Amino acid sequence: MSRLPYFSGVLAALLLTFAACDTEPTPAGTLHTDSASVPVATAVTPLWGPGEGWTVADGPEVEIGSVDGLPEYQFADVVAAVRLDNGNIVVADRGASELRSYDADGSFQWRVGREGEGPGEFLSLDFLGRMAGDSLVAYDGRLLRVQVIDPGGGVVRTLPALAPELTTTAGSAPDKAVGVLDGRLIVRFIDLGVGTPSGIVRWPNERLVALDLASGAATSLLLVPGPEAMVEWRAEDHYTHGSYVFGKGPEYGAAAGRLALIDTEAYAVRIVSPADGSLLGIVRRDVQPIEATEEVFRSLLDGVVEEVFGNPEEAAPEQVDLLTRMWTERPRAPYLPVLRSVHVDATGSLWVTPHYLAGADPPPFEVFAADGLWLGRVSLPAGLDRGFIQYGAPELEIGTDYVLGVWTDELDVQYVRMYRLDR
Repeated sequence: MSRLPYFSGVLAALLLTFAACDTEPTPAGTLHTDSASVPVATAVTPLWGPGEGWTVADGPEVEIGSVDGLPEYQFADVVAAVRLDNGNIVVADRGASELRSYDADGSFQWRVGREGEGPGEFLSLDFLGRMAGDSLVAYDGRLLRVQVIDPGGGVVRTLPALAPELTTTAGSAPDKAVGVLDGRLIVRFIDLGVGTPSGIVRWPNERLVALDLASGAATSLLLVPGPEAMVEWRAEDHYTHGSYVFGKGPEYGAAAGRLALIDTEAYAVRIVSPADGSLLGIVRRDVQPIEATEEVFRSLLDGVVEEVFGNPEEAAPEQVDLLTRMWTERPRAPYLPVLRSVHVDATGSLWVTPHYLAGADPPPFEVFAADGLWLGRVSLPAGLDRGFIQYGAPELEIGTDYVLGVWTDELDVQYVRMYRLDR
């Protein structure tokens, strides 16, 4: 019997084997490398398969708020809510210039604060965070000060949110609080630098400063380019600073001792030390930006009009036309941003939001473990505010087994809601 067919089969198998050896395997999972001793995690495919992963419940376990009930349950402008170790929830209401405490079931306990400049008073209550031991940290953006408050509402100390030694020629001033990490309040300063550029530029810069909540000492962590804008000099020491549609810029997240920084231009998250600003790690994906076509711009414009007027058909046509013309006349970037925001949860995991247009439904978070492993995607219930430092939106707190934030109904009434998070 001829052995030719047998040898032909073996030869074919060997050829296929050699061909496979010559072909680079398609990357999958998360690739861990390092650059100058800095760990770099490059995410390619998520760990979770279909039907796997973490989930956030559709309905809240706790809801605090009322349209026309008792005043302690009505909110004017909630900027943050934090959950203490005993389950109590403390809410910062900028509109009422006060902090309110509720028990684990959402029942009112106490309130502290009013408009003013004295201890326990606020002119612009812009941030609320929590320290170890459940001490509260409140930041006032008008008084430029920080108040440390005990879990019962008593003022422990007041600190200025200033860093005179960091002042530049043109000026550097505190703007927004980012988070509380290891006994420090991370504050974003607007840094004008030593000169004003012109054209489409990333200016002014943003400086992250760590304020020691015990001593008040300030440490500059890093300086990053600010959001893209149209800057034009008109006369000596006078300039215009206009919007740049689809502009890129920085955004921050902080929790569990980790300070995360993104630039929305690319899919990369930098983890930096809250003590000295040194780079501790990078989490990234290879994502190409989307071209900002006329069709994309029109979708954005529709979303902006809807956000401003609610129901554009019931708005005055001249007002809609004015808004449309204003946006149409602004300069535009050729490509969309890649990212929108970054959050850090209580375990150190990163929750990254890809960019989305105004008026569109936010996409699921893309979640990465503390070591950079891409786990998968997690959706939030509709109406729950994501929280963006740049826009001063209500903060979102992601715990080990809960998500706590501000939910807004169709009447624009705010509620503080806590949802179960199943990991």
